[in-house]
Amino acid sequence: MGYAIASHLARYEHLRHQLRLLCQNKATCLNFAKKGIDVHQIDYTHPNQLSIAMRGIDHLILAVGHEKDRVLYAEHLCLMAAKSGIQSITCISHVGAVSDSHESLQQYALIEDHVINSDLQWTILRPDWIHQQFHLWAPYIEKYRQWPLPMPDNAEICPIDITDVCKVIEELVLDPSSKTLRGLDDYHVDQVYTLTGPQPVTGKQLVDLLTKATGFQKFEYQLIRAMDLGYYLHDLRKDIWFDARIKQENAQIYRDSLEGYGYRSKAFGPPTATQIQTYLDYFDWVTKTASSICVPHAI
Repeated sequence: MGYAIASHLARYEHLRHQLRLLCQNKATCLNFAKKGIDVHQIDYTHPNQLSIAMRGIDHLILAVGHEKDRVLYAEHLCLMAAKSGIQSITCISHVGAVSDSHESLQQYALIEDHVINSDLQWTILRPDWIHQQFHLWAPYIEKYRQWPLPMPDNAEICPIDITDVCKVIEELVLDPSSKTLRGLDDYHVDQVYTLTGPQPVTGKQLVDLLTKATGFQKFEYQLIRAMDLGYYLHDLRKDIWFDARIKQENAQIYRDSLEGYGYRSKAFGPPTATQIQTYLDYFDWVTKTASSICVPHAI
């Protein structure tokens, strides 16, 4: 998510020298540095590194990742943001933060608490399932012509394209006419927004959409155990075809002009253990609630 947001904002060349990116692994961000963006590779638990990285920054966009210690990292970021004079935070959380029975989803709620208690102006975005996460399903679908999910085919989710999430962030942090950075509008301060796609869809409808998009007629929805999906996602790191795709993507990322929406087509790499558990908990939460959208939403 952080890479997508940075790529989206970097489409405006005049903004690049005003952006600063914090990351644990600089390899994915080398192209940003080539394009004039200030990139800091840091340890999120190291106060001095965080302090240096946040000097002169007015607004923090906190894109919650899939690291094992993401709650701890967010806590340190919020504490240092308040000490460093940062004025506001936009946090990209998760629609499942409302769950009271899934640890990986509850982590988003804990991160939201750190944001809210930071004494800074804040806005929290809770996107539903992001379309591009299904890139990880591509090897399975191509091989078996089946779409495996651990939820009934009549359970509804409301997936959103990652570009639409980025456009919401753009609306929050950029002046609409001059496309220059600005602080949070008073209307959005202390607000939590649920971000969804245009309509809810079931698993069966997802397969129908895939059929229309590809022209193939033999795709099927496959209800599988969460355990089996977990095994598949974990073993992606051993898939030679997926590995070849990631290597090709990395080459594309390094050469990206940042003028378009190339980030939409990227899988970025095999999922982490935290990422896999978050996916499994999300689908279990959807199964138990029959829908990912359980509250009225503004966006």
